[in-house]
Amino acid sequence: MEEGDDDRGARAVPDFISYLPARVWYLSHSGRDMWCRRPYVFFFSSSDAATAFATAMQTSFELVPVGLDSTQLVSSDAVEAMRAQEITRVFIDPSVDPSTGDVYGTILRFPALN
Repeated sequence: MEEGDDDRGARAVPDFISYLPARVWYLSHSGRDMWCRRPYVFFFSSSDAATAFATAMQTSFELVPVGLDSTQLVSSDAVEAMRAQEITRVFIDPSVDPSTGDVYGTILRFPALN
């Protein structure tokens, strides 16, 4: 075993799951794919919170909330998809400052594998 192998395995499954409710909502343009703004992804504790955030973001396209069991976010497919999108930060129930448009709230690190 080379130095760091055990660390890579531990990082393969993100620990942000402990910060999430049992059901999580994300935003989607297609109704299936997760919308993000690299390096950020946005998770919400309710459909209403996701909808309010989407409205505040004022995108040129409609974003719809999609709910799923939070344990699905740590499946190998989900982790691989987030890594492929170069996601390194996870916002939990973010808000948008109406005067600046800045996004703020709890951010968790999702380290990239090297």
